[in-house]
Amino acid sequence: MRTDPARAGRPSKKESPHMALRGKRFIDYPRRGRTGVRRWIPSFRLVATVFLAFLMLLTGGAWAVYASISIPPMNESVTQQHLTVVDRNGVILGRRGPEIRQDVPLAKVPVPTQDAFLSAEDRGYWSESAISLTGTARAVLNDVGGGDPQGGSTITQQYVKNAYLTDERSLSRKIKEAVIAMKISDKQSKSEILQGYLNTVYFGRGASGVQMAARAWFSKDIDQVTVAEGALLASLVNAPSYFETAPKDPQAMAKLKGRWNYVLDGMVTMGKLTKSQRDAQQFPTLAPWPRPSSDLDAQYPYLVEAAISEAQTKTGLSREQLVTGGYTIKTTFDAKMQDQAAAAVKSQITSQLDPAKREVDKYVHTSIATVVPGDGAVRVLYGGDDYAKQSFNASWQGTLSPGSSFKTFALAAYLQAGGSVEDTFDGNSPYHVPNGNTLIPNEGGQSYGDVSVQYALNQSINTVFIELGEKIGMTKVADAARAAGVPVDAKSQNVPALPLGVVSTNPEQMAGAYATFAAHGQQVDPYTVATVEQAGKTVYSHQSLAKQAFTPTIADEVTRSLQGVVTDGSGTAAALADGRDVAGKTGTTDLPGDGTKLGSAWFVGYTPGLSTAVAVWGQKDDGSLTAINGMAGKTVGGGALAAPLWSAYMSKAVAGTPAQQFTFAAQNNQPQPMSPVSPTGGTTPTNGQSTSQDPNQGQTGLPSPPQPTGDSQPSATTNPTGGRTPGTSSDTSSHTTSAPSGTPTGSGSGTTSTNKPPSSPGSSGSTGVSVSGGPVHNGTSDGGGG
Repeated sequence: MRTDPARAGRPSKKESPHMALRGKRFIDYPRRGRTGVRRWIPSFRLVATVFLAFLMLLTGGAWAVYASISIPPMNESVTQQHLTVVDRNGVILGRRGPEIRQDVPLAKVPVPTQDAFLSAEDRGYWSESAISLTGTARAVLNDVGGGDPQGGSTITQQYVKNAYLTDERSLSRKIKEAVIAMKISDKQSKSEILQGYLNTVYFGRGASGVQMAARAWFSKDIDQVTVAEGALLASLVNAPSYFETAPKDPQAMAKLKGRWNYVLDGMVTMGKLTKSQRDAQQFPTLAPWPRPSSDLDAQYPYLVEAAISEAQTKTGLSREQLVTGGYTIKTTFDAKMQDQAAAAVKSQITSQLDPAKREVDKYVHTSIATVVPGDGAVRVLYGGDDYAKQSFNASWQGTLSPGSSFKTFALAAYLQAGGSVEDTFDGNSPYHVPNGNTLIPNEGGQSYGDVSVQYALNQSINTVFIELGEKIGMTKVADAARAAGVPVDAKSQNVPALPLGVVSTNPEQMAGAYATFAAHGQQVDPYTVATVEQAGKTVYSHQSLAKQAFTPTIADEVTRSLQGVVTDGSGTAAALADGRDVAGKTGTTDLPGDGTKLGSAWFVGYTPGLSTAVAVWGQKDDGSLTAINGMAGKTVGGGALAAPLWSAYMSKAVAGTPAQQFTFAAQNNQPQPMSPVSPTGGTTPTNGQSTSQDPNQGQTGLPSPPQPTGDSQPSATTNPTGGRTPGTSSDTSSHTTSAPSGTPTGSGSGTTSTNKPPSSPGSSGSTGVSVSGGPVHNGTSDGGGG
């Protein structure tokens, strides 16, 4: 059958249009109807179609990736900021936290310093996009090829890497960095991003963020840095760990200077510095690194930990919250005074210890606490020689018996009850506790006859204060101590020897309690934290609450009496050379046994402006107390050991301040003397027998001696001749006087001795009549138990 050529290629009348389409392809490649090479050359339509399809696929994929990557939470190391603890003058005492970093607002960073960072890292920052395609591509290719890390990332990208990602070198990380950078730039302003970058970038020397970098490299805050210093900080981020070695590595220093010049030249190019300004810049002086150590490196941690402990209580924040939340604790401490306390301990105590020569010297410990009267601010807490060796701060964490320094509260209670320092009591030894078999002697069994309360305080005569406490009731003695700021438990307030210090306390409490008398009877709890701030906002601010624990008349009478201890009694070694008024009381305690083992020595005293407690004691590594007899080859006792240390420290602490004198309230309602009545049993003769000591209460922390003796409650051994026997505690410096004539009869209570006129307030109490005593404790001598 023949086909008509004109109809060739047309569908047959019997074929449907769908049948004709079946012969065509969706992608005409190789091209139909073409022969040879032309079959393999794609048509423009095909190229355009494939390009558009690829573009759509790429765009869709990019959007899918963009949508799948969200802004993650900030790295923990970025959200955590260290805790800074400063003294009352802003001196940094220490920092705590896993990341040494402190955020600052951009406004605190000098504009030239901001410009320096842009010159170093991203000169087109303010006008260009969040990412650099060329820089990112170059970094990706280099990372894939295993080369050295490449720069080229924008400030925004670097911020994202620091704050949200890691330093991992991979394609996926670079993609995430770019995506997050774009999203961050949509949510934050350029200024916010720059602030975040400056607060997170690492500068070497363990410092992250510009604030800590300025402290580490120049020992100043960021708002104080110069143009040259700001340019150097900007230079460091290029290779912080390498440049950290610059001061000691000439090659690193040369490269750092080259980078510094590059940054300054860039600032000229950017129009941020003139040529003359740039030429005037000098390479800055770098702070020493590592920082030189000092004695205070061993002291400051005691203060930091004390402040953190109190801040936790006052704010309700946990330690972890404090040390990671960027807080600043401003304390009441004075770094200079702390240094003076440490220096005094070194010169008076530790420099004279020789553990190789004397075993006792291995176990000597010292604590000092200073409190501001009327305010309660703690200026000094000397808790030990070296925090690294002993982290326990005995000045406020431990407890010891205060010995005869507790007699001050018995005196205050007696005055409150209507007594007078001119009242007389029997000073013979020992004292027989009514309704019991306990005999409490004076130090060395010394008897004094009838003596005034003032004289008994000056010479720390135990029997007088036991009888005095029995007369008014021991609960009143306990109440007076509590009112001043020393806690006394219910068990201790019923112990006959309470006036001799059978309580658990520490130097901080004792300094605070004596400050009550210095402040005319106003009691304020000691505190160490003034404010707690976070990001410039005050979280906590201390408000001192004063309570009138004693009337000004009573408090001032106590002060007058304590002045007598320093001028004419057991505390003469505490006097200050500048002649300013000092009031205070010595104290010593003996360990259990025959009364020959001295456990601790105290002096607690005050000037009109500062109240300080000093304690020296013996304690082994296992926490058990041990005797300090013969330590440093010294005479030991409150007067011979603690009082000189108190004076050495306080003379420096008050140096340069006016030599204040005590001021006293009007005496128009001075209490009238009450007639002391001898308790049942009275005192016993000087040849009394051995006493039955009252056990001391159980204690926590640093245990106090089970039975305060000597200063507090001397050994039961007495000397029939009336003199002192070796083996009893003593508390004074080498102060010797002559014995009174005459022999007292009866208890002597309520009488005025014809042989020893009672002292007037503020006098020594001896009024020309004195007592002699033999040597005890390697030559220590004093006039009584205190």
